[in-house]
Amino acid sequence: MIVKLHDIEESIAVKGAMDGSRYRRPEDVDLSFESPIEYELTVNKMGEDVRVEGPVQCTMRLLCDRCLEPFPLPVSAHLDIELAPKSDQPKLPEVELAGEEMDLYYFEGDELELEPYIYEEVMLAIPIKALCNEACKGICPVCGKNRNTETCTCGTTKGTALEEKLQAFLKDR
Repeated sequence: MIVKLHDIEESIAVKGAMDGSRYRRPEDVDLSFESPIEYELTVNKMGEDVRVEGPVQCTMRLLCDRCLEPFPLPVSAHLDIELAPKSDQPKLPEVELAGEEMDLYYFEGDELELEPYIYEEVMLAIPIKALCNEACKGICPVCGKNRNTETCTCGTTKGTALEEKLQAFLKDR
C-alpha cells in the first residue's frame, strides 16, 4: 500500500489486506500465513512528519517450540509509528535513542510504502516462545515421541552430571 503524501491534507484512512508471505525472510522458515494481514490505519500528517496508527491482524501457522507440531496463531497488533523526512535523520554515526524515538522511522520522497511497517508489526507480535497450548507436554528427550499424542514409557530421564552436582550443592545448603 503506497500513500502519496501530497494527497493528504490532514489525515486519511487506509484499509486493506496484504499477503504477508511476500515479505518473508529466509529466517522465517517456521512460519506461514493462513490469512492475509488485514489493516485499518489512519495516516495523520503533522507538518513534515507523518503518524501511522491502527489495528493489524492475521492468522499465522507456527511450529510449537515444545512439540514441533504446526498450529494456528491469531495475531492482533496495533501499529503506531511516526515517520520523518530522511533529511531530519541525525548525521552522527551512533545516536542513543530516547523512548519516544523508538517508533520513529525515516522516509524519502513524497510516497510512503506502508506494507513493510505492517509486516514488521506482525512479526513483533509473535511470542518469543510459541506454544500450541500452555499445557503442551512437548517431545520426550529419550525416544522423541510427542507426549501430547503418544504415551511415553521412558519414565524420567537420568540427570546430567552438571544437574547432579547442582542437586548435591543445593542439598548441602
